Amino acid sequence: MEQKKNNNRSILYVIITILLVFNLGLFYLWQTGKNERKVLTDVNKEITLDNKAKDNAIAAAEDLIAQYREDSLKLAENNIQISEELAKKSNEVARLAFLLKKEKKNNSELVGELNNRIKDLMASLVELEEKNATLTVQNDSLISQNQELFREKNDLALEGKKLKTLASRLTASEIKVDPLKKTLFTGSEKSTVKASRVKAIRISFSLNANKLAAKGTKDIYVKVTGPEGITLAKPGQGGILELLDGTSTKYSLITSVEYEAETKQVPAIIWQPTGKLTEGKYTVELFTEGYLLGSAALDLR
Repeated sequence: MEQKKNNNRSILYVIITILLVFNLGLFYLWQTGKNERKVLTDVNKEITLDNKAKDNAIAAAEDLIAQYREDSLKLAENNIQISEELAKKSNEVARLAFLLKKEKKNNSELVGELNNRIKDLMASLVELEEKNATLTVQNDSLISQNQELFREKNDLALEGKKLKTLASRLTASEIKVDPLKKTLFTGSEKSTVKASRVKAIRISFSLNANKLAAKGTKDIYVKVTGPEGITLAKPGQGGILELLDGTSTKYSLITSVEYEAETKQVPAIIWQPTGKLTEGKYTVELFTEGYLLGSAALDLR
């Protein structure tokens, strides 16, 4: 009986030993597989990272080439040509990116070279953009200066034209205004200061010589203003004259004179009122081409 128990115990120990060895074997196999899986995961991660680095390099190269083309167009607008050295750098980046795209497997050496070329080209483009920005500021400054010079030139031209216009204006001298009456028996005209006797006003003057003035027919506008400040005119003779300063004025009559840029005594102009004049101060003004030639005044009693 005791022998049987010992045998059973021995068998149990053997079974336990076998199970222990089996479990140790399984643990070994599991541990070995775990290490292999870890190595495989690390390899996959490394491949993924390498592929990502490849894709990033290609994307960076394409963005940089696009920026290079944009900068080239901007410079072309300013009549600036890209240097051969910069063009070579751009072509090299494009070439390496093309080769890297064709590679099915990752080529870390090619990725590294492309990244170095990208850094070099990027630095050159940054320098180029800074120069372009400086040129833009300088061009803007030159444009502003040119515009200012153009404005000054126009202002001077306008001022010169204005001065020439002023210099070419006619002037009148020896302006005389004679109120006339007619004698009862002879009918001859004589001067008078009696307002009620005035039948006409004789206006005489000279146009002064001006070599800058245009020769030809000059219209002379005569304005007679009465004591009440009203322009006097016979029906059908007067009108409105537009002046160079943008205003306008009424006139009493108009006459024409041939001017040859020399001093000219203008034939006397006779203006006849429509009725009796009243006492007070009368003013006679002479205009031509929109400006005042001269004036004279008389007092009637």
